[in-house]
Amino acid sequence: MKKILAFVCVALFAASCTTVVKTAKTADTPASLLSATVADLEVSPERISYTMVPDDKIRRGGLSNVKQAAENEALAKNGNADVLVDAEYVITSTNYLIFGKKVESITVTGRPAKYVNFRSLDDKVWCDPVFRGEYTETKGNSGGLLKKLFK
Repeated sequence: MKKILAFVCVALFAASCTTVVKTAKTADTPASLLSATVADLEVSPERISYTMVPDDKIRRGGLSNVKQAAENEALAKNGNADVLVDAEYVITSTNYLIFGKKVESITVTGRPAKYVNFRSLDDKVWCDPVFRGEYTETKGNSGGLLKKLFK
């Protein structure tokens, strides 16, 4: 009886440790599906300035997180624009010998801008020489304009 019980225990133990691996293959489609939308950028002529004292949660994300938070607050406080064009940052920080730097305050200045006149790319836009820029269609340049613009 003990041998049968030991055999059942070993069988259950071995069955519980099985691993199942499943893979799937995808079909390789040669055509790419792209849908592009363009918009105009309306930039304000006057510059805005905003000073922020970041809290500990923002500082933990690093310097790029502090810059992004300051820019987001500046845009929210000054007309709720979409982007800050020509942004400049003045960072006041304290250097510690062992623990690195601590950002005390950050001042961001720039021109707020909003996206307006959203439209999809059609033949009228494709044929516009301002949109095409220096693009020229050559025999070795496969993929068209979208490949060059979006790489």
